[in-house]
Amino acid sequence: MAILEARKVTKAFGGLKAVSNVDLIVEEGQIVSLIGPNGAGKTTFFNLITGIYDVTEGSITFMGKPLKGYKPYDITKLGIARTFQNIRLFSSMTVLDNVKVGQYCRTKTGIWGALAKLPIARFEEKEVEKKCMEKLEFLGMDKYADEIAVNLPYGDQRKVEIARALATEPKLLLLDEPAAGMNSTEKENMMKIIRQISDSGYTVFLIEHDMKMVMKISDKVAVLDHGEKIAEGLPEEIQRNERVIAAYLGQQGREANA
Repeated sequence: MAILEARKVTKAFGGLKAVSNVDLIVEEGQIVSLIGPNGAGKTTFFNLITGIYDVTEGSITFMGKPLKGYKPYDITKLGIARTFQNIRLFSSMTVLDNVKVGQYCRTKTGIWGALAKLPIARFEEKEVEKKCMEKLEFLGMDKYADEIAVNLPYGDQRKVEIARALATEPKLLLLDEPAAGMNSTEKENMMKIIRQISDSGYTVFLIEHDMKMVMKISDKVAVLDHGEKIAEGLPEEIQRNERVIAAYLGQQGREANA
């Protein structure tokens, strides 16, 4: 069953088409990777899915519902969560409080009610904390709950951001370069986390430049180049695709086979 479906999606900034006529389907339960050179339109495509940008032409549907006109917070409530290429944690807040921000979209009072300490919010707060601690434990981060998030090592900050996204209770999780800036050990750990997330029932759609990681964990790989989808298929098919090798893989493709 398709959980996300893009049909003829185009995004133009003036005369420049950052994404052009892209068709893409993400099936429920899959791990799908979106790859391509820098500037290929990958993050723009994620921004279209999450309502940061409006689609110029075409359509995106989530679980059969067209996303046109929905704001980012509405799309989060529908069940799509994301992380960003550049980590975006609240610098003065603890790990637990950062994750709570994600969970508040599922409460009746929301974050402002929690901040105002409304009576109903006090009742909800215990449940919020319980659910967020479960997400941190799931990622092996519960021992850092009271630490200031930005004081953690880079790889752990990535996990906090993922925990916050999971706290929104998504059906589809978008990860924008989750292994960026990590060493080989951290990347291996991130692969295990992504598999763990997938095995727990989430659908995962990620952008990633590390081809070894992409080829090991993906059920399907789609390739963008200059905003256009040039290939889509199983990892082994993408590695053999001459157009993809010419446009992007090159040495990376050979290294992924090593």
